[in-house]
Amino acid sequence: MNKSTDYERKQEELTWLENLQRNSWEPEVIISGITLAFLFVFPAKIYEFSVYLIQEIGVGYFPSLLILFYLTTVVSVFKIFFVVHLCLRFVWAGLLGLSYAFPEGVINKNLFKMAQDYEYQKPADMVLRLEKVCSMTFAYPVSLVLVFLTFTVYLGLLIGVYVWFDLNFFIIYVIFMVSMIGFMALMFAKKKTKFKTWYSQSMLSSISAIYQSNIGKWLAVVYAFLIFAFSTPIIISDTQDFTTYNNDRGLIEKELEWSAKYLHYETEHDFNTRYPRTFIPSEEISDDYLRLGIARYEGDGKIIEQLNTDFANELDSLGWKTLKETADLHRVYIDEQLVKIDSWSKHRIGTTKQKIYQTGIDISNLENGTHSLRVQKLLLEYGFVDNEPTLIIVNQWDQFQFIKR
Repeated sequence: MNKSTDYERKQEELTWLENLQRNSWEPEVIISGITLAFLFVFPAKIYEFSVYLIQEIGVGYFPSLLILFYLTTVVSVFKIFFVVHLCLRFVWAGLLGLSYAFPEGVINKNLFKMAQDYEYQKPADMVLRLEKVCSMTFAYPVSLVLVFLTFTVYLGLLIGVYVWFDLNFFIIYVIFMVSMIGFMALMFAKKKTKFKTWYSQSMLSSISAIYQSNIGKWLAVVYAFLIFAFSTPIIISDTQDFTTYNNDRGLIEKELEWSAKYLHYETEHDFNTRYPRTFIPSEEISDDYLRLGIARYEGDGKIIEQLNTDFANELDSLGWKTLKETADLHRVYIDEQLVKIDSWSKHRIGTTKQKIYQTGIDISNLENGTHSLRVQKLLLEYGFVDNEPTLIIVNQWDQFQFIKR
């Protein structure tokens, strides 16, 4: 009696699984469509999150850049995967309709004579063949999800330790590299170990082995490589102008020659994004006072005390203003003439609630026409290994033009 019941239960499970396999296209299309809708929103959020880490948390530019590239790569790769899957399902739907309209396929005698002696695929066979390809394409990202999820949690822990304990990034870099080398050594060791035995039984390893053994190990590798290659232009587009948030460097020649208006003028700016450096109300100024804003960087606050103590003599020799706020690290020049700024006010702006300093500059003595505004910044540059500070002056921390009417 029990054997009969077990047999019936197994048959029901097999029937249930077969029905799911036959109708897998429905959840595949729904999941791909919904996922793509979210994936096209994520890049802007990732970009803003990376900028937030720099300006509000005080995370260095390099670790924030790594986070941006890593998360953007993840999103871009999955975009390509699901776009490819939906395109294949589009072709599959067309073949499905063709198999319904012409179930017998090609009628050779009705073709031109030159094409009558050849054999052609039946629509049903093409549908079944492409169905397997579509399902395989949809299932492939599952293994990557597990990889990216594990890697993201690990990176998140490292960045958390880096920020919480205010460590030198070189220490985090060493920990990361040592852990990666150790993992690779365990994976590629010829000796069968408990770790390799455990890993081989995991879902990640099993999925990878299924693909390699069924479609070919090199084809699986090439397929993944091509997906990453196709995602490269998307990654470059989604990370554009992030270098302007590198607080420790001046503008490069390309940025000076092709100045981005949306980074400097409020009328051109999207208030859902943050300003990287300096900004004014508009390119054309008709008032006698110029309202100037400067983005605040949390990391600057960490160097104020050290500048006032360890580098007091250097500050005196430079004739630099007494450092009370991070805004005092900046000097403003209009047409290469130093502008005296008595005070800065503090504000939060836009939907991002970005912290900025703001001041008013008297430009009544300027003639009508085009004028240049340049910002100089005082900073400490820390060695990557020894973490020793060096006083630096970034002469072209920001520079752009405005027109007085």
